[in-house]
Amino acid sequence: MKRMLLIHDLCSAGKAAMMNMIPVLSVMGIEVCPLPTMLLSTHTGGYGKPAVLPVPGEYLKESLRHFQREQVRFDCIFVGYLGNVKMAHTVLELLDMEQGPKVILDPIMGDHGTYYSNFDETYKEALLPLLKKADLMLPNLTEAAFLSGMPYEACQSDEGLLEAVKRLQKLGMKDGVITGIHAGEDEIGMAVLEKGKMAVCRETEVPYHSHGTGDLFDAVLCGALLGGKDLHQSALMAHRFVADCLREKAKEAEEERSGLPFERLLGNLV
Repeated sequence: MKRMLLIHDLCSAGKAAMMNMIPVLSVMGIEVCPLPTMLLSTHTGGYGKPAVLPVPGEYLKESLRHFQREQVRFDCIFVGYLGNVKMAHTVLELLDMEQGPKVILDPIMGDHGTYYSNFDETYKEALLPLLKKADLMLPNLTEAAFLSGMPYEACQSDEGLLEAVKRLQKLGMKDGVITGIHAGEDEIGMAVLEKGKMAVCRETEVPYHSHGTGDLFDAVLCGALLGGKDLHQSALMAHRFVADCLREKAKEAEEERSGLPFERLLGNLV
């Protein structure tokens, strides 16, 4: 069985981050070892201000040292929400300590052309060294633009997107999937960079939005990759699972903040 070290935040309510990724990866046959960066009562969209407890970086380092003493080995390390500059520095140290596993990075910090409320240029700069450590990056278009130094609006053209990818490669990006790129009417796109070649995939867009979609996408993609699929196949599988979850959610009258009913569809991943 493949084993993943999952470095991400833990939200008790709202279906996001670890609470989305762990069940998906588990049903896909991956052993998940969670290492939380931050504990939250809810995700940050729609529930008001959550109770937040940042996890001390020393806890993460001591946990990894314990794993190493007991010879707990990982096939993959996933790096997600870090929350602050200090934790970004800590995770960089962790990746220096644990060399060998495949590193997958989702540089979570913004969407729709703006930073999330608790992030800024300083946080972006703290993430840049992680690009060289990652074997695979999973940014959305906003995050790809910010990290590359390209204007977000410019990245919505094919030429601008290609320039952003070239800049990210110079910064250390190897393979990657950039989600939320410009596509035709009623379509949503993603750019898949694998072994130096980029392909843009366009799929039908489900006209519904929800929290936690990125975490579900990441989980399915990682599970498929660790299961032996190539990156392009894994990205398409992840997109289609998220689309199915959005369609299922659209049937309900529940509020958006409660997340997607992905539990009903987990059997589709087996």
